Amino acid sequence: MAGRPRLPISTFGAIKTTEVGAGRFRATARFRDWDGQSRQVTATGSSRNAAETALKVELATRMRVGNFGDSVNAGSPFRMLAEAWLEDLMLDVDRANGTKTVYEYELRGLVLPFFEHFTVREVTVGRIELFLKVQRAISYTRAKHSRTILSMVLGFAVRRGIIARNPVKETSRMKKPQHTPKALTPDQVAAIRLAARDWRTAEGRMGPKPDGQVRDLIEVMLGTATRIGETLALRKCDIDMTADPPWVHIRGTLVVQSGAGVLRQAHPKTHESNRVVAVPQFAAEVIRRRLTLIEAEDGEHLLFFTRNGKPLAPHNVRRTFREILRNAGLEGMGITPTPFAERGRRCSPTNWVCRLRPMYSDTRRRRRRRQRRTTRSLTAP
Repeated sequence: MAGRPRLPISTFGAIKTTEVGAGRFRATARFRDWDGQSRQVTATGSSRNAAETALKVELATRMRVGNFGDSVNAGSPFRMLAEAWLEDLMLDVDRANGTKTVYEYELRGLVLPFFEHFTVREVTVGRIELFLKVQRAISYTRAKHSRTILSMVLGFAVRRGIIARNPVKETSRMKKPQHTPKALTPDQVAAIRLAARDWRTAEGRMGPKPDGQVRDLIEVMLGTATRIGETLALRKCDIDMTADPPWVHIRGTLVVQSGAGVLRQAHPKTHESNRVVAVPQFAAEVIRRRLTLIEAEDGEHLLFFTRNGKPLAPHNVRRTFREILRNAGLEGMGITPTPFAERGRRCSPTNWVCRLRPMYSDTRRRRRRRQRRTTRSLTAP
């Protein structure tokens, strides 16, 4: 005689209710968990109905833990698929927490408002095409991010066997608008430097005087062509002022994590961003001045820090930078304090000396050749 068939994943058997005391009832049921194990789930209440209701709430909670995607099918609401994808995303150890936060933000802000009232099978190529055209009318970046997030969600559905194909891959290609990077002129750089030096130092201005960190930060970023998070993550042990020319080792960045605040990440944004950068004289002078402030500290101490010795928040620095641009009369020009890697792709709009930046990689011979070229450039009149 065949035994009793096992419960499907995320389902429960019959609910049994027993009286365990005066005015106390216990409801129990067998539940097959996401790992395939059947477990007994219990809840109590002041009446039979109250105990059963409490048990059903507990069972509904367990259905959402670790196995949400197993209960999704092509007829399920798209929001249910999106939540299952988010749950799977949070288990991905290969993605940074900041990346997960951005993906969740873009899913809820860009994709769900359009598709939340559709079922999974109703998210067709035609509806996706219309959605992307609406987003493209706003901006190319918005449409690109929307397409990426939606493709990841529906790709997750394909891997789970919920749908047979990813309809995003059949939509028409979006053409990236042409963009010509522009570098600031020496006069514009000088105006930014002057505005950074004079920021909040006018006579009679109320409030505390600035400590000059943003001014120094701009100088170091101009000289090293580093991202703002990379510059703020520089430590005493990452700098060698005795070398000729002096150099800094970019091997970390700052990230902002929900619930944890600003943290130093032990690696930069990409693997290729881990590099050694030669420092021109004007930036080296700033770095030496800042090193004297932390002379008594250990090698892990940050070059830029708050009064409590904590990392500076990148968004606060960006806000100050925007105010400095207003004071320099350069507001509205699309200037940001975030240089990008050169390598023939694009050049920082704030970094007029970015082409002097070496990237020590590949063979030893190439590194020596780059260093000789950089030394000649930095010492040329």
